[in-house]
Amino acid sequence: MNPIMKKQHIASLILKERIEELSNAEKEELTFWLQESPRNKKIYAYLRKKDLSTDVSRYQSIRIAEGLEKYHRRYAQKQKRIYTRWYWAVAVAILFFSVSALFFYQEEPTAPVSVAITPGSSKAMLVLNNGNIIDLSKRKTEVITNQKLSIKTDGTQLSYSVTEDSKDEPTDEYNELIIPKGGEFTLTLSDGTKVWLNSQSKIKYPVIFNNITREVYLEGEAYFEVAKDAHRPFHVNVKNNVCVEVLGTSFNVRGYSDENSVETVLEEGVVRMSQGKDTVVLKPGHKATYRPNEPIQTTTVNTELYTAWRHGQYIFMDESVENILKQLSRWYDIEVFYSNEAAKSVTFSGDVTKYDDIDTLLKAMEIAGGVHFKISGRTLIVSYNN
Repeated sequence: MNPIMKKQHIASLILKERIEELSNAEKEELTFWLQESPRNKKIYAYLRKKDLSTDVSRYQSIRIAEGLEKYHRRYAQKQKRIYTRWYWAVAVAILFFSVSALFFYQEEPTAPVSVAITPGSSKAMLVLNNGNIIDLSKRKTEVITNQKLSIKTDGTQLSYSVTEDSKDEPTDEYNELIIPKGGEFTLTLSDGTKVWLNSQSKIKYPVIFNNITREVYLEGEAYFEVAKDAHRPFHVNVKNNVCVEVLGTSFNVRGYSDENSVETVLEEGVVRMSQGKDTVVLKPGHKATYRPNEPIQTTTVNTELYTAWRHGQYIFMDESVENILKQLSRWYDIEVFYSNEAAKSVTFSGDVTKYDDIDTLLKAMEIAGGVHFKISGRTLIVSYNN
C-alpha cells in the first residue's frame, strides 16, 4: 500500500474506532500500527481528541460536493447507518489530512503551528493631480471640495460629483486610485460610472470628463457599471494597447501586469474590445481574451465565475491550483512557493466567501484535490504527492 493510501486507511480506522464500529481484524491492524513507533502513538492521541463536528461544520459553507464525491468513491469505506455519505467523506478526509500534515511537516501533534492569514479589506491610496497622496483607509471625510468638484470617501468607496455649472467645464486634471495587495475599493466617477476595484489594481481617470469621450486607464482587475451617455463613449485602456469601448453596460476587465492576457467579460449591454486593427464585439455571456501576437478570442462563459469577487465570493470551476492561488495571493497579501511543479496543475471546483480566513479554503482544497499547504510567515508552501 502506497504512503498516501496508508495514511487514508489509518484515518478511516481511527474514525471507525471513534464510532465503535471497528472489527476485530481492524483493531489488530490499528494496534500493530500503534506499536510501530512512539510517533504513531502521539499522532493517534492527537486525532482521537480532534473535534470533528466543528471541522465538518466549517465545510458546510463551501460547496465542494463534486470533490467530496470523487474522494468518497476513491477512498471511503462502506457507508454506516448513523453517518451520511457526506459526513463520512468529510470526517475521513479531515483525519486523513491531519495525518498527512503530521507526517509531511514533522509537527508535534500537541503543539501545532498556527499562523493567521486574514482576508483583505477596504484600503486604497489616492494620488492627486499635484502628486499628493492620501490614505483613504484612514479617512472618512471629504477629501476635496471646491466650486466645481466634491470628492468624498467613507473608507470603503470614493465618489466624485460636480456642480451643474461645472459639467460642461472639463479639466486636464487626473487622479489615480491605487489598491494594494489585500485591498479592495469602490469608485464613483464624475459621470456616475461605478467601478469596483480588485486587489493589486490601479485606475487613472480625469476628475471631470470632457465633452467628447470618457477615458480611463486600468491596471489589474475592475468591474464597471457605466453610466449611459449616447454622446460620449466610455473607454477602458488596458496594457498592450488593448481598449474596451462601451456606451452603457456592466462588464469585468482583467489585465494584471504579471499575467499574459487581457480579459473582458460582459454581463449586460454591448462592448467592443480592440487591439490595433483587431476588434471584436461582445454580447452578454461572452468573454474576449487577448494574448500578445494572437488574435482576440471570444468564448461563451458563465459570467458569475469572473464577477463573483465583486459580491464577496470566489467561485472556481475546474481551475488550476496555480491560477487559484494567484488570485488568493493578491487578496490575502501572501507569497506562494511550490515544493513541486505537479501541485500547480491540480484542479479544484468550489466556492467560498472571500472574507473567510484562508485556512477554510485551503482545507477544502486539500480534501478535494489532495494538495498540501503549510504557512510560514506570509508564505504559503504548496506540495502534492500523487
